[in-house]
Amino acid sequence: MDLKSGFWQIELDEESRPKTAFVTHAGLYHFTVMPFGLTNAPATFQRLMDLVLGGLKWSCALVYLDDIIVYSPTFSSHLQHLESVLQQIQENGLTLHLSKCQFCKTKLRYLGHVVSQTGIEPDPEKIRAVRDYLVPTRLKEVRTFLGLTSYYRRFIKNYAAIAEPLISLTRNSDNKPFQWTSLCQQAFDHLRH
Repeated sequence: MDLKSGFWQIELDEESRPKTAFVTHAGLYHFTVMPFGLTNAPATFQRLMDLVLGGLKWSCALVYLDDIIVYSPTFSSHLQHLESVLQQIQENGLTLHLSKCQFCKTKLRYLGHVVSQTGIEPDPEKIRAVRDYLVPTRLKEVRTFLGLTSYYRRFIKNYAAIAEPLISLTRNSDNKPFQWTSLCQQAFDHLRH
C-alpha cells in the first residue's frame, strides 16, 4: 500500500512553520504541512508510521516511509490483517493512493527486491542496471557501480573480497591518479555477472 503524498499529510505545528519559510516575488511564505527536503522529514515520517501501525508492525505489516506491506500465512488471516492496518490508517487520518496500492498479491516488487513465498531476491529490472553498466573511466563511476552492487551484497557471496580491487581504487583517491588494472576489470566483470 502507498500513502497519498505521504509527507504532506503531516501538519506542522505553529512553532515549526517559520523554519520552512521561503521568499517569492509575491512575499514570504511558509509550509503548513511537512514538505520534502527537510533534514529530519524522513525520520519524522517513519516515526509517525511506526506509531500508526503500532503492534501490527512485524506481526503482519512492514513499513518504509510511505510504503506498507501487509503479509499473512493464509488468505483469511490476510483479510483480517488488511482490515486492521486499514483501520489504523483511517483512525490516524491518513489516506492511501489507491491507484498505487496492490492487494492480496503472492509476489511483489519492493525496494529493489522481489518478495514472495519463496523468499527475497534481487529485482531483475534493477539487476539489469548492474549488468549494463559500462566499464568505469572515472572514480565517480566506480563509486556509483559499488553503490549499485553493494545494495545487493547479501546475494553475492564474498562481496567484500570480490569488490576489494574497486574499493581500494577509491581509497585515498585524491593522492593518486585513476588507474584501472586487470584486477579491477576482473572484480568489475565478476560483480556485473
